[in-house]
Amino acid sequence: MQFDIDSRGRFADLFLELRDIILGFDDMREQRNAKQTAYYSEYSAICFLRTNDQRLTLALAQGAKLQEIYSFLEGDAKIVRHIYFYDDSTVDKELISSIIEESMMLSLEHYELKRLKRKG
Repeated sequence: MQFDIDSRGRFADLFLELRDIILGFDDMREQRNAKQTAYYSEYSAICFLRTNDQRLTLALAQGAKLQEIYSFLEGDAKIVRHIYFYDDSTVDKELISSIIEESMMLSLEHYELKRLKRKG
């Protein structure tokens, strides 16, 4: 599993620090699979962690919307944006917490809008 690789590998300290921040939110659950470790609120996916030889990637499920607030997010896919961490990276806990919190609010908002459309 990717979790085992990430939690013991080259970026283990960064991975575990980010994991602790993410799991610090109420109702956040972790799902480990072969390619990444995913984190979900009760409404939808929030983010994903994975490493490779060069970096650790924090992928944000609501990234395109988050990029309006956090312009430094990378990527040009339809939805997901990324933050990359390298060997010399440090984690700004306050910033990461803010991004995760905003992502959770966007997830709830998206869920509520879908629910309202079904009722409408």
